[in-house]
Amino acid sequence: MKIGIIGSGKFGLVLASIAMENNNEVVIFSRRKQEVDSINTNKKSLSGFSLEGGNCFATNNHEDLNSCDALLFTVASKDFRSTIDQIQHNSKQGKFVSCIKGFDQSTGKLMTEVLVDEYALSPKDVLVLSGPNLSKELYNKELTGTVIAGDDRDFIDSLSNALKTDFFIPFSSSDRYGVELGGAMKNIYAILSGYFHQKNVGENTIGLLLTRCLAEMSVYGKARGANPETFLGLSGVGDFFSTALSKDSRNYKFGTHLADGLSPEEALIKVGDTVEGFATSKIVHQNAQDLGIKLKLLDYLMSIYEGPKSLQEDKSIFNANEIEPDSNFKLK
Repeated sequence: MKIGIIGSGKFGLVLASIAMENNNEVVIFSRRKQEVDSINTNKKSLSGFSLEGGNCFATNNHEDLNSCDALLFTVASKDFRSTIDQIQHNSKQGKFVSCIKGFDQSTGKLMTEVLVDEYALSPKDVLVLSGPNLSKELYNKELTGTVIAGDDRDFIDSLSNALKTDFFIPFSSSDRYGVELGGAMKNIYAILSGYFHQKNVGENTIGLLLTRCLAEMSVYGKARGANPETFLGLSGVGDFFSTALSKDSRNYKFGTHLADGLSPEEALIKVGDTVEGFATSKIVHQNAQDLGIKLKLLDYLMSIYEGPKSLQEDKSIFNANEIEPDSNFKLK
């Protein structure tokens, strides 16, 4: 299979390496000429990531993507639109696979919604790849799984076989929407996890927090048309827990800085990299209000952005006036 990797960040390069390991032809598209030259000349990215031993070349010419069977988008959500415009989608390009865990900031749409609604791609030609796929661990070949979701099962199987290794195991799903929502929303609640961990609460409290966060994800997903049961899979609970419990997660780190009393702006500077969950939280919060959905934990996160909270205030969010039902992940 000929696979185009759109973006030369950590995750994109890891996916390129995985695809090369399975003897696929790989084209890495980067807007940075220095990056393209470094990969083609030295078989290394500017960050030092080695791409030895496979059929791979880098380009900033969109025409080099025309014969690819699949284009895997790994850029930040804020760069998605400009990247789509730059590669100039046409019928010669293969399936579009979003590996992006976030929302379009100008419309609040998911990446695949933008592709279908605004770039006139057929839903069958748009897929999602998402799961507990921390780049650092993938680079070290730590065992994990991922989910490839879409309407074209035959292509899902083909792409899964092209990417499957002894440490990277793809699974299939027909709920593209739910898989994509899980990948985007887990970043929000990973912020809360980092926040509560930094407050040194007990393990029981963390268990309560993560479970209720997952319940909110499924409530919002169901309202947006996803199958709530999808949030119990790899792209939901799997991805969420690995991110929410990882001190290497940028969203987790952001939450710890908020707990230390920093403003969101100060915390972003402290992290020093993109924190997808910050922008995503604002988008989901507004959309939930538009849909008339109450997301108590997300509401509390928005209040944290406005100023520091005491530990007593933190714990009070779990005390409802009425006894609440436990999580319901059923579709009906």
